[in-house]
Amino acid sequence: MIFESSKKKKILIVDDIKINSMLIKGLLKNANVDVLCAEDGFEAIELAAGEQPDLIIMDYYMPGLNGYETAKEIKGNAGSLPIICHTTDSNTINNKKNREVFTDFIFKPVNKHLLLKKISQYIG
Repeated sequence: MIFESSKKKKILIVDDIKINSMLIKGLLKNANVDVLCAEDGFEAIELAAGEQPDLIIMDYYMPGLNGYETAKEIKGNAGSLPIICHTTDSNTINNKKNREVFTDFIFKPVNKHLLLKKISQYIG
C-alpha cells in the first residue's frame, strides 16, 4: 500500500529506543511519506511545531515526558493532529485519559499491514 497524494505526507515517529523508530521507518520505506524521528517527548514537541507532521506514531513509555504528557502538549498546540500510540501494555490502551489524547493504538512489535491500514485511515 502506497499513500498517494498530491502533497507528500509527513509522519513523525517518537521512540526513545532508536531501533524501534528505525523498524517503523523501514516498514514505511515504500510508502509515499517523509519520515521524521524524535527520541523523546521534548524533541517530538519541537518537531511537531516546526515540521507540522500529518500524523505522529508515538511510544508511550519514554524518559522525561511520557507519551501521554507529550501527546497532551502536542494536542494543545496542534488540535486535531492524529497521534497513534504504540505500546506493549494493554493498560495503556484501556486507560481513559490516554484515549482522550491518542487517536488510536497499536501493539509492539508493530504489524506492517495493521500499521499501514491505520496510517491510511488517518492520512490516506
